[in-house]
Amino acid sequence: MASDMESDIALHLKADYFDFFDLSIEKIIGSGSTGDVVLAVHNTYPDINRAVKRFSLKEEDLQKRNISLERVKKLFYHEVEMVRDLDHPNIVRRSNGIVCPGYLAIAMDYCPLGTLVDHLKKMTSERIDKFFPGVVAGVEYLHSLRIVHGDIKLQNIFINADNEAVLGDFGVSFKMPENVQGVKSVGSTMGYFAPEVLKKKPSVDPFKCDSYAVGVVLRCLVKRRRPGYTSDYMEEIRSTKMEDKFRYFLERLLCRDPCKRSTMSEVQRSLIEFTPDRYTLELSRKRCLEDISNSSMPQQKKPTHKRSASSSS
Repeated sequence: MASDMESDIALHLKADYFDFFDLSIEKIIGSGSTGDVVLAVHNTYPDINRAVKRFSLKEEDLQKRNISLERVKKLFYHEVEMVRDLDHPNIVRRSNGIVCPGYLAIAMDYCPLGTLVDHLKKMTSERIDKFFPGVVAGVEYLHSLRIVHGDIKLQNIFINADNEAVLGDFGVSFKMPENVQGVKSVGSTMGYFAPEVLKKKPSVDPFKCDSYAVGVVLRCLVKRRRPGYTSDYMEEIRSTKMEDKFRYFLERLLCRDPCKRSTMSEVQRSLIEFTPDRYTLELSRKRCLEDISNSSMPQQKKPTHKRSASSSS
């Protein structure tokens, strides 16, 4: 019998989820420790599709994946509880938990353009300008709710139909209590661990660990390759030719000292200064002010103005 909490956060069906909603499994699009992620398409209306993460409850599947039934259920309800109230354009949308015979499932919007891994080899500066602010916005939204993602990586950043980056997979995410400042450890993928985690510090700031992982993602986009097995990318950044704006963010996100490492709010504020539209707007405003200033000046130029112009050139 399901507990009240479990009944509240998940839809309980006596029938198979796919049969109940007239869906067919088109293909497997991912796989994890608890089961597969499949693309489900409506049989009558093929434009309706969902990505469905299945948590198998069958004994043979549990043995094959070396995981207990209790552990699977705990992971499922934890993830559903994490995502059910999230609402942000850079977070995977419409996530619903389903309990049915033989398995548990989380159904969510399907992102047809894959993950950042699929775009890595053809990454350009323009595409980084498109994807990176979305990643930052999604993580900053989580942090504003005191939610730590805990596993930010290329594979967990999806590209939706609008070619926007959206963050998914909240299996190890958690909410930090207001009166707690640090945790023992955070992160689950090698190459994305913050230096303080690998040094096994007694307490780490999980939000700064998320920031570091975002920095690793940006490094991967700039270098067009997956992360290395290291916790120190600073030397690589110094020796790599890249645009100043990317170096600016990498130096602040991959800083070894978590106290000096940028928060997502700080990065988001800085991004405004590097947005091309903002630059164009400021340039236009500056030129308008110059035109107004020039039109209001007397025909005979003052010597002081000449000195000012030459000193600013």
